[in-house]
Amino acid sequence: MSGELIRMRNRAPGVRHRGAGFTLLELLVVLVLAALTVSVVGGGAQSFMERARYHQTVREVATHLSQARALCVQDGRVVLVTYEPLTRQLRVDGQSPMDIPAPLEVEWEAAERLPRDASLAGEPLFVFNADGGARGGRLAVLRAGRGVAFRVNWLFGTIEQAAAVARS
Repeated sequence: MSGELIRMRNRAPGVRHRGAGFTLLELLVVLVLAALTVSVVGGGAQSFMERARYHQTVREVATHLSQARALCVQDGRVVLVTYEPLTRQLRVDGQSPMDIPAPLEVEWEAAERLPRDASLAGEPLFVFNADGGARGGRLAVLRAGRGVAFRVNWLFGTIEQAAAVARS
């Protein structure tokens, strides 16, 4: 009798005992919360990836320019850095090109107008001289209108970086 009394006390009158499942409403609430979380986190992740791609590109450009200067000093010869705007490629002395991702903006000023040479791909941006000096234009890599501009110091041949904003 006491077991029957306990069982009866646990059940309220008019309330059904549910199975061990979830209702459709509970599942919909969980799905809506999951969708909101994914949309918030997904947008942040995309922004993070764009920032990471920009920073990686800036590091690669700086590395390529430093390698061009080192190659010129090491070999004792002129090294040319060119930019091909149609394919968005930066090339050091005709070697394998570095691709600049499409979402990034690129502004450049050519170092000088050289006679068109069939072997020369792109606009000459920087010329590193065998004596350690350099001459050149400007290359800016921008994300959302702001970024980094690269120039070379004509006397020492060093690569200089400065903050840049898009030109109107």
